[in-house]
Amino acid sequence: MSTAKKAKWKAQLIEARNEFIQLLLSLDEAQLQTPVISEENEWTPLDIAAHLLENERGMSIHVYKIRNGRGTVPEGFDLDYWNSGLKERMGTPALQDALQGLEEVRARTLQEIDTIKDEEWTLEGRHPFRGIINIEQYYETMAGHDRWHTRDIKKGLGLE
Repeated sequence: MSTAKKAKWKAQLIEARNEFIQLLLSLDEAQLQTPVISEENEWTPLDIAAHLLENERGMSIHVYKIRNGRGTVPEGFDLDYWNSGLKERMGTPALQDALQGLEEVRARTLQEIDTIKDEEWTLEGRHPFRGIINIEQYYETMAGHDRWHTRDIKKGLGLE
């Protein structure tokens, strides 16, 4: 069962990331610098790429901690506050740097999936947005996060 589950999540993660990267590659320089999210924070497509990179690193750390019986984020973690500091922590990357970072972090995520044991998929930890979720749901969240922000960029640039 675990082999099929691993294949499923690897395929979804590859597909979602490829869609995001293909969108970035289709944009011109002006579009890459255009704010597409401007609720509490103003983010361009390149800022979103930095956000996805940082976020996946964080979720991978969560999975590691869960697998080792450790806590993830505390109850009441302020995700909006955390996200408001993105540009200070990550800056706005150049396109090639963003692409390289996204590819590297996803490759590490895919390698990590190969090490998950059958009994570990249901281990749980606290995700800052979704609450208590299991390891399988972490991978679901990673793929969904890519898709969510792909839609944000398309909507923000009037490409939908």
